[in-house]
Amino acid sequence: MDIVYRVHFAHNYWIIALPALFALSDVITGLIQAQINGTKNSSVMRKGLYRKVGELGVILLVWVSCIAVALPVKYPATVALYVCLMEGLSIMENLQSMGVPIPDFITRKAKELSEEINEGEIGHKNAPGHDISNSDNTAK
Repeated sequence: MDIVYRVHFAHNYWIIALPALFALSDVITGLIQAQINGTKNSSVMRKGLYRKVGELGVILLVWVSCIAVALPVKYPATVALYVCLMEGLSIMENLQSMGVPIPDFITRKAKELSEEINEGEIGHKNAPGHDISNSDNTAK
């Protein structure tokens, strides 16, 4: 799976902004579905918020580390894409809990992508652009 090598952020600030928007959307859809289903639980919400802050913190840490040692921006971008995918899956689950119909092909593709990530198959050594010495794509 070479999605990591095909996706490029329009600007480096999107490496933080996009996962933050996905996390915010997950919180909002989670609150709505909990209200609809009568399952509000502040400790679950608090743990979820801590997890989201941790995810964004890891992205920021990887980004700053890449800037410090002049590594390619694809490393924090990969972490950001992973967070966006996981948050997107959670948003989709929240929407389904609210009764919003999600087409089967979308659900199926999302599960396949999630399984590939969990099995460590996302990105591979033979993918285009795997050469980390590409100085044109360093974090700024």
